[in-house]
Amino acid sequence: MWLLVLAAALPYLNALPNDFTLDDHGLIEQNEAVAAFDLVAFFSQDYWAGYDVHAESGLYRPLTLTTFAIERALFGLRPLPYHATNLLLHIGVTLLAWRLLRASAGDRVGLWAAALFAVLPGHSEAIVAVAGRADLLATAAALAALCIWNRPGGWQRWLAGGLFFGLALLAKEQAVVVPGLLVALDWLRYHRQPRRWHWQPLAVSVLLVLTYLLVRQIVLGSLAGITVEPLDNALIELQGSERVLAALAVATRYAGLLILPLHLSADYSHATIDVQHISSLEIFAGLLLAACSIAAVWRFVHRPDVPGLGMVWLVVCFSPLVNVLFPIGTILAERLTYAPSLGFCLCLGWALERSRPRLGQRPMNTLGLALLLVLGLRTTARCADWRSEQSLFQAVVAEYPESARGHKGLAKALSDAGQLAAAESHYRRAIEIYPRFDTAHYNLGNLLHGTARFEEALFHFERACILRPTFADAHLNRGAALFQLGRVSQALAATERALALRPDWDVAQQNLSDIQATINRQGNGP
Repeated sequence: MWLLVLAAALPYLNALPNDFTLDDHGLIEQNEAVAAFDLVAFFSQDYWAGYDVHAESGLYRPLTLTTFAIERALFGLRPLPYHATNLLLHIGVTLLAWRLLRASAGDRVGLWAAALFAVLPGHSEAIVAVAGRADLLATAAALAALCIWNRPGGWQRWLAGGLFFGLALLAKEQAVVVPGLLVALDWLRYHRQPRRWHWQPLAVSVLLVLTYLLVRQIVLGSLAGITVEPLDNALIELQGSERVLAALAVATRYAGLLILPLHLSADYSHATIDVQHISSLEIFAGLLLAACSIAAVWRFVHRPDVPGLGMVWLVVCFSPLVNVLFPIGTILAERLTYAPSLGFCLCLGWALERSRPRLGQRPMNTLGLALLLVLGLRTTARCADWRSEQSLFQAVVAEYPESARGHKGLAKALSDAGQLAAAESHYRRAIEIYPRFDTAHYNLGNLLHGTARFEEALFHFERACILRPTFADAHLNRGAALFQLGRVSQALAATERALALRPDWDVAQQNLSDIQATINRQGNGP
């Protein structure tokens, strides 16, 4: 156990001093519901509503928000405790994976698989980004449920497993795959030791999924309830078989993240993956991946064994995430490999153990430990990229120069550091890559406004308002730019629009009062 704890902890120790990055700001620092510890809001609205009242992300994760609120109440906005919690959760997931896999695959295979899972570089986003908490919580609770259900017992065990599965669903939507994993585990156990099938845990899990879907329907207004932006997932602009073939081609990149994690990035959005120009070779690879997945499931049904379980685990976990069945909010993300990668690690652990008779005990152990060391060092190096917003987006742009999000994120970090000329250059590059990038237009407008280039700033504020009519901040700052240019009546209309979108916004109310006072003075003048 302590060896696994060390394997899970050591590669991530250098991440503990890291800053908040990416979604951490909106979910923790700028989230009104989290700041107010509003439990009712967590359970009754969209995951992002505390940051943006108009959010339609289709995400429902009240448990994850509750943990953020607890930490903010206890520790304020110091990043260290949040990172420490994520690391502790990863250690817990590693130990739960070990317990589950040793029962299904044997002690040695289970140990190798859990150790490999502990150090995989692709997990870094889920662990180092505080917002990755959702993946950690959901995986931990799902594995706890499977560990409980994987042993015979009475109704107390069924309900205990159901409790953890319910928590997994409230942490992240991905947990809906648990019934499929439960069937796979039971199928392997049933064929090893033929006995009466324990259907009760499966019935409990299916009932909980149906209940969860009903709650989502009530809270979000629909089972999907999601607005997918082309910037986040360019596949949304494709239709029918074209989208499916492109999605299969993109899905092969997950294999690359697991097998050879050299080129890691915090962003794979628009232009980093050009879905409009997928090659025939990539489409063939995607179709081959689909065929192999179907063959693996077929083989496992007829001859269940440990590598078959690993392959089925991958198929079941990845199936709702690869945009083939339906589009999701992102085209590709490293954090999404967290739970599915356990199947890959199980196959790799099995392969290492099977090599023992041919290689010998000591060479096999040396090979396995060398693999763990290489993966662990890659993970540690990757954690350094997440040190700050600037270092993270510098790594993104270096890896993928066509990343609009990468340039926009780097520009924001440079602007905060006072490097305005460099920031302006990266904002303009982001807009050049993706002209519909509303927040890039807005941020560039702010930079230009701050350097008294009001006419240029107005252009970008207006573009942001056109691209996202509910963008209250853009309407407010458009009003401020118009006011500086002496177009007071237009400034009044823009500020009133911002206030209509956010009625209790004190800044907008103050701006409106100042503009009205100016109009009154002009009306009373000579």
